[in-house]
Amino acid sequence: MRPLEWLLVAAVAGRIISMLVRGEAGAAWRSVFAVAAGGAWIAHLALEGPRWSLGPTYLAAVVVVLVLPWERPHAKAVLGRRGANRRRRRPRPWGRALLWTLLWLPTAAVPMLLPVPVLPAPTGPWAVGSVSFVLALPDAVLVDGTVETGRRSMARLWYPVAADPPPPADAPWIDRADAVLPAVASSGGLPAFAAGHLALVRTHATWSAEPAPAPEASGWPLVTFDHGLGGFRQQNTFLVEELASHGAVVAAIDHPGDALGTSLPDGTTLPYVGLPAADVPGYADAVAALGSRWTADTLTLLRVLRDLAPVSDLAPFVSAVDLERVVAIGHSTGGGVAVDVCHAWDGCVAVLALDPWWGPVDPARLESGSERPLVVVDSDPALGYFAPTNGDRFARFADASAAPVLALVLEEGGHHDLNDTMHLVSSWLAQRIGHSVGPVDKEAAMAAVRAVGRSLVAAITNDAAEAIDEVAAVVAPPLRVATSVP
Repeated sequence: MRPLEWLLVAAVAGRIISMLVRGEAGAAWRSVFAVAAGGAWIAHLALEGPRWSLGPTYLAAVVVVLVLPWERPHAKAVLGRRGANRRRRRPRPWGRALLWTLLWLPTAAVPMLLPVPVLPAPTGPWAVGSVSFVLALPDAVLVDGTVETGRRSMARLWYPVAADPPPPADAPWIDRADAVLPAVASSGGLPAFAAGHLALVRTHATWSAEPAPAPEASGWPLVTFDHGLGGFRQQNTFLVEELASHGAVVAAIDHPGDALGTSLPDGTTLPYVGLPAADVPGYADAVAALGSRWTADTLTLLRVLRDLAPVSDLAPFVSAVDLERVVAIGHSTGGGVAVDVCHAWDGCVAVLALDPWWGPVDPARLESGSERPLVVVDSDPALGYFAPTNGDRFARFADASAAPVLALVLEEGGHHDLNDTMHLVSSWLAQRIGHSVGPVDKEAAMAAVRAVGRSLVAAITNDAAEAIDEVAAVVAPPLRVATSVP
């Protein structure tokens, strides 16, 4: 929880506990905690913003403030009295304290299970800017043979911004959260409102800030990011902000129909469709169609950034991006797609695949491997997210590749410990809504993945083998090297 949320919960808890203290001291403590609860409530609403999961705590804070004018000391304990005084009734404040505890305490656990994530601050010398825009996409042949036309989706950029003076970090984690967050909650079997608190997440980026001039005439190196099936373009903000702060432009797209709740500026919502069940006839064809469609969409994003016009909405980025220094990054399904994207784009020089699913990769590519260096960060096999066939596909690809391949494993880390999910909910709740997370130290995991990403992007102008060697040199726990193919 956020700092003022902790203060509010602690003040309400203190007010309940102080009900057990008799006499003047008890009255004084109850008054102090009531004032603290009221002050924390007002400050929290003004500075952090409200969220539904704290509703019972808000109500408790209001009640203790309203009853403050009627606060009176409980009678002191009456012990050892005899005669007529033996029959004097003694107040029992513990009954009311117990009732308050039973009514309020269970509700106080809800915001702990659904925290407002705090994303790690970027470590680079640049501030970070961010902007979203509508992207027109090519027609796509669907698995049933029909052609989908007029396709559109949303893309987002993260990029370096001059840090002196530092601009305000006002970019939301998810823009148009009102359409996306109900889909995020529903994907985990939760009520649509359950993820509403994620609209309060703030990033370390500035919305629509002016990009910093690139130190090289060719522009900033470009990183593409492809989300997982049922993910969205902002799902790895912890990584993309880090790369932008170290001097790269990161471009990500929502793959329409396969991303959660994409919302266009005109109010059009693109719902999640996804793949049919694996045992349904035509599943393999649907996977192949998905791979081709996603690859074509990301290549369209690259071409748009290459061909920007000086009068376009993205005019500040004209000549600011080096399309000959591209690193393709993806998570899960997007990790496999990144391999195909890098093969298809002449200016792509390396791939970072985060727990990739190799199912959508072109079968011919699996057998021919790649001429571009590849770094793979897999979840811990002991957690068993993917079937063994996924690893078999990667082994075939690595053996056939002419370029070096470095395979890393996030020890005790699950599939969703490689994106922002590790901070969206508690590990206990994440496991119960179907997310694969492990007992890995979340902060250490993010730091290690960031270091790998930084190193690969920084080394892309070097010889391929040297780039992989430089990445291997920064590998630190909880990452470990599983395979290195020269």
